[in-house]
Amino acid sequence: MSTQDSRPSPDTAALARWMRTWIGGEGQIRGFHNHSVWGTNPATFMDFTSGHQAFAAPATAAFAEALARRPDERALAMWRRMMLFQARTVQTDGQFRHIGFQVGESATTGLIHNMAGCIGLLEGLRHAQHLLEPGEVDEVLQAVRANLDACRVYGGGRPTETGTVNQEYARVWAKLRYTELSGDDRYADELEADLDDLVRLSRVPGVPDDDCAGTYRQPADRADGGILEPAEYYGLMIVPLVLGAQRFSRPDFLEEAVRLSLHVSRSAWTDNAGSTRFHRYWYVRGDTVLLSTEPMLIAGMGLTLYGIEEVLSETANPELEGFAAACLATYARYQTPAGYFASATGWHNEADVAPSTAWHAHDLMFLIRHTETPESFWDSVFAESDRQSVLLSDRAYWVEDGVHWCILSPFTAGDLSIYGRKDRDTFARSFFSWTDKEPLPEELEFAEAPVFLTADDGIYRLDESDRKTDISVLGSIPYRGHVQQS
Repeated sequence: MSTQDSRPSPDTAALARWMRTWIGGEGQIRGFHNHSVWGTNPATFMDFTSGHQAFAAPATAAFAEALARRPDERALAMWRRMMLFQARTVQTDGQFRHIGFQVGESATTGLIHNMAGCIGLLEGLRHAQHLLEPGEVDEVLQAVRANLDACRVYGGGRPTETGTVNQEYARVWAKLRYTELSGDDRYADELEADLDDLVRLSRVPGVPDDDCAGTYRQPADRADGGILEPAEYYGLMIVPLVLGAQRFSRPDFLEEAVRLSLHVSRSAWTDNAGSTRFHRYWYVRGDTVLLSTEPMLIAGMGLTLYGIEEVLSETANPELEGFAAACLATYARYQTPAGYFASATGWHNEADVAPSTAWHAHDLMFLIRHTETPESFWDSVFAESDRQSVLLSDRAYWVEDGVHWCILSPFTAGDLSIYGRKDRDTFARSFFSWTDKEPLPEELEFAEAPVFLTADDGIYRLDESDRKTDISVLGSIPYRGHVQQS
């Protein structure tokens, strides 16, 4: 944990407060599940769910670490509900429910979302299991074990050439932590071999230089070419390598984790705002090596930065320390007063402005680890805002106010007209009155959502509401304020 760099850092308590506003009474983590790496969300798949998402489970680990540092009865009650909801929300096939992420409930199978659920539970136990009842600790460990068993449908539970690399590494992370916390050795004989196999199957040395190594996203792409893992997934690979280095006294695993970290830091780019940004991915085919930087996320850097923090806990590396500090400044540059970050740049649609709780959960996990937890932390987290928040771009904007949220297009600029509530599992879109579609459900109506117009010289506000509003602008087109009445 370090706070020594002089560059700006984001407000971690504000992010945690924003995350708290999406947590339901049962402990579910709702949200508009925007995947700003692939540019998709449930609405693009004609799915309108915004309920719990297992990919957001790392938030349980984040809140657990803060809670272990600063006990608080409100936070304990919330965290306990989160842990038990994730552990108990299971399909008949043994996999966790709500694992579709950017396709909503249209997908009910998938390794990474199950493993994110396991990691959130296990890292939560690692920090704060002493705050649960013994029977609840056993229940969570049993839920993880049952999920790992159910996920043997993916490759028999072991890495294969047909698997997705970050997902397979994430499974090893879960198996390592489960073994450590439970005392159950059923996976103990697999772990070292799994890591060796993953390095062998996926590593791509020399990208972007001889000190670095990337990993193919699909090992089978080594033959015909394909993308390396996007930057935001590298924490899922780095952490189990560091844990493996510790458990098996294997310095080569740590060296590989350093190379993966340098792959991310040396592939980074500087955006138009002067901020350090994660690269999108590399494409490698024979001697052809191509870099793609944008469109790319901002919110969602957290698990990779968490992995780099793991590396730095084992070995000093000024370059990686500087990179992490630069990314903290990026978070600060793109954080709104409400606490959430801009999701991405380069899409010029809702993928840039709509904040996903899942990606922000990963950021929160890193930021809680990296920063101090002040005495005022939980009071900030449980404070209620009296302001509306807008993240505005020339093609799309996000608004939230209390439980209401919406994604809209500027006046005449598109067809985004999506409305939801933080306390509901589904959202809806509004249709033009001259269509034969059902009207927007009354409970989703958001009368004070602002209306903006994009003109050549800037973005103007057309409505006349006097609601207290914080407007953050994403992109190069400035916000000019209300249109003046003559």
